[in-house]
Amino acid sequence: PSPPSPPSPPSQPTASPSMSWEGLSEDQQQMLSRFQDSWDALEGQQQQHILRRIERWQSMPPEQRERVRRRGRELSGLGRDQRERIRNNFKAFANMSEEEKQAVRQNYRRYRELSERRRFELLEEFERQHPRRGDDRGRGREGEDAPSVSEEPSP
Repeated sequence: PSPPSPPSPPSQPTASPSMSWEGLSEDQQQMLSRFQDSWDALEGQQQQHILRRIERWQSMPPEQRERVRRRGRELSGLGRDQRERIRNNFKAFANMSEEEKQAVRQNYRRYRELSERRRFELLEEFERQHPRRGDDRGRGREGEDAPSVSEEPSP
């Protein structure tokens, strides 16, 4: 019997070839004008990522674009730890099975249908059961105090 063949080396991800600024269409150059000075220095993978994001943006209806802009403004007002938690939650959601994602969406819809008072009660209950270290709840940008979570919600 012949000896088993050695395992093949793991495949290396292939790098996307870089595109020069001059290789972009006029429309692409216009959309990417803020990258003009640094475009040629970017790796091909970074260029492709930016191009995909621009294409996605252009395909969005105006209402969705406005929602993305609004959420970006909201995120910029949060502290670093809060943004990190949001990123981690987003990554965890992306790694869920489709069934788990559907369950999360359904639970969120049910949560949003609750009264503001009931949502506040649930938040307080959760926070009692899950205290955090280095608590930054109620913080806006680093160091700025925001209203305490324990304050009564407005009617």
